[in-house]
Amino acid sequence: MLQTPVSTAMTTAKWLRTVISPLPSKPSAELKRFFSVCDRDLTNEVTHRAHIILEAIFPRNSLGERMSRSMHSSNLMDTIWAEQRRMEALILYYRVLEAICTAEAQFLHASNLNSLLTNERFHRCMLACSAELVLATHKAIAMMFPVVVERSGITAFDLSKVIESFIRHEDSLPRELMRHLNHLEERLLESMVWEKGSSMYNSLIIARPKLAADIIRLRLLADPMPSLDTVAANNNVAFGSLPPMPSLQKHESSAGQNGDIRSPKRVCSDSRNVSSSFTSPVKECLLAFNGQKSRLPPPLQSAFASPQRPNPGGSGETCAETGINAFFSKIVKLTAVRINGLVQGLKLSQQVRETVYCFVQQILSQRTALFFNRHIDMIILCSLFGVAMNSKLTLTFKEIINNYRKQPHCKPEVLSSVFVDWSTARHNGRTGQEYVDIVAFYNEIFIPSVKPLLVELGPGGTTLESNLIPEAKNNSEGTLSPSTCPCPGSPRMSSFPSLPDISPKKVSAAHNVYVSPLQSSKMEDLISNGSRSYYACVGESTHAYQSPSKDLTAINNRINGKKVNSRLNFDDVGLVSDSQVLGSLYSPNDNATESSSATTTTTAVALTSTVKSEQPESES
Repeated sequence: MLQTPVSTAMTTAKWLRTVISPLPSKPSAELKRFFSVCDRDLTNEVTHRAHIILEAIFPRNSLGERMSRSMHSSNLMDTIWAEQRRMEALILYYRVLEAICTAEAQFLHASNLNSLLTNERFHRCMLACSAELVLATHKAIAMMFPVVVERSGITAFDLSKVIESFIRHEDSLPRELMRHLNHLEERLLESMVWEKGSSMYNSLIIARPKLAADIIRLRLLADPMPSLDTVAANNNVAFGSLPPMPSLQKHESSAGQNGDIRSPKRVCSDSRNVSSSFTSPVKECLLAFNGQKSRLPPPLQSAFASPQRPNPGGSGETCAETGINAFFSKIVKLTAVRINGLVQGLKLSQQVRETVYCFVQQILSQRTALFFNRHIDMIILCSLFGVAMNSKLTLTFKEIINNYRKQPHCKPEVLSSVFVDWSTARHNGRTGQEYVDIVAFYNEIFIPSVKPLLVELGPGGTTLESNLIPEAKNNSEGTLSPSTCPCPGSPRMSSFPSLPDISPKKVSAAHNVYVSPLQSSKMEDLISNGSRSYYACVGESTHAYQSPSKDLTAINNRINGKKVNSRLNFDDVGLVSDSQVLGSLYSPNDNATESSSATTTTTAVALTSTVKSEQPESES
C-alpha cells in the first residue's frame, strides 16, 4: 500500500499502542537485577531520574492557574496528553535499556555494568531518544526537535551516540521511526554537532590538542551538563529533586561527565563504537591480530567513558581519541553520500568523485577548524570547485550551486550564511566575526587555508589566484588530471566507499526514472499462485512540466491515434481473456519470438517522472 502521512501515523501509532503501551511502566525483574548487582542498587536513582527528565520534556500545563475557569477543560486535556506521552516514553526507555544491558553483559561476560548504568549522560540520552520517538509517533508539531535535547540538558553530540544502539536493540521499531532516527542523526552530523556549545568540542580538545587554541578562541566548548535539580527548576517540574547521591556525583566529577573544561580530567569523552569502519593506524595494527578482536570494548561502554582513560581494547588510544575517530568516520560516510549526489547531478567522472572525496578527508584530518560552526555542505561545495579549478575541469561555481539546490538536503543558509572569523584571514584587514555568502568564504577563508593541500593534488594548484572565484561572474574554467590521492606526506585516506542502495533508486542520470524493490510478500504471491491473472501496465510522463491531466490526454491520444482531445475508446479493442494471459506467461514454446518473450514479463510497473518547475536563478 502506498505510504501516506496518515498510513504512516497509523502504523507507528499501532506499534506504540499494541507493543509498547501494554508493558508495565516500571523496570522489569531482569532490569532490576542489573541495577542491584552494581556497586550499589541503582533502582531508585534510575526511576527518579526518568520521572524528572520526562516531566521536563512533557511538562504539566500550568496555564489553568493563571487563566479563567473557561480554560480549565483545555488545560486538563493537555495534562492528560502529557501524562500519557510520559508513560509511553518511560515504558520504551525501560524496554530498550534492558535489551542494551543484556547485550552489554553478554559482551563483557559479566553482569556488573556499574560504569554504564551510573552514567548520568547515558540515561538522559536514552530518555531523550525514547521521548523523541513518542513525539514523532504522535506528530507533535509544537514540540519539534531539538526540544528533547534542550529540556534534557544534553547536546546534539550526546544524542548521536545512542541512536544507532537504540535502533539495533529495538527489533519491533517500525521502519518509519527508523527513518526518523536516521534523518535525525543526519541532521546532527551535518551541522548541529559543529555548532557552538556542542560537547563534541570537549572531546576534540583532548583528542586533537593542536585545535585547543581555536576552540577556546571561538568559545565553542559546551557548558557543564546541568544537574537534575537545575533541570527540574528550569522546566517547573513538580516532582522534586533526587536525594543526595555523593558516590554518583563523585564518579561524574572524576569522569568529566558534565563537560567542565577547567581541568583536562573533567572534559567530557564521547567515544562511539570502536568497531566502526573508521580505523586509526594504531587500531589497524590491533585488528591484525585475531585474538584481540574479542577484547574490543562494547559500543556504549566506550562511548561514555572518561576521556583520559586508555581504550579498554588496548589500542594505545585514549577514549577521547577513539570517540573522535569514530565520529569522524560517520562524517566521512555522510560526505561520501553527498559528494556522490553532486557528482551524479553534474555528470562528472568517477575520478572527480574519488579526488573530491579524498580532498574532503584531508581537510577533515588536517584542516578540521574549517568545519567549526559551519555546515558540512559548505566544505563539500568549496572542495568540489577547488578540485575542479585546481585541474582543468570546465565547471562553474554557479553550476555547482544550481545542482546543490536540486539536492533533497539543500539548505539555503549554506549558500548565504557562512560563519567567518576574520582573524584567521590573511592580509584581509577586517576584524571580528560575521556571516557571509559562500563565495566570500571560499575566496577569503577556504582557499588560503587549503592551498598546500591543493598544490599537492597536481600542477594546476601552484598559484592561489587561479583558484579564486571572480566577483563579477562565476564562470572560471579550468580537466581533472589523474592526480595522486592521497597527497604525499598526508595520512592514508580510504577510497570511496560502496554506498548502500537507496529506495527508490534513480536508474538514469538523464531521466527521472526510479525503481524500488518488490516487497517479499508480493513476490511470494506472484511466484506461488499461478492461477491469478497478471496485467502489464505501461505508462510514461510525456513532457516535462505538464500536469497529470495533460499526460493522460497524451497517452489516450497515442493509444487511439486520434487528436489530443479524443477519449480512450474501448469499442474497437478486443478484450483479452485470463486464459490468454496465462498462456503467454507460461508458454511451452522455447523458441518463442522476441515479441512473444516480451509478453512473458510477470510484472511491469508504470513509472512516471516528477519534475520540479525551475525558476530563473540569480548569480550567487
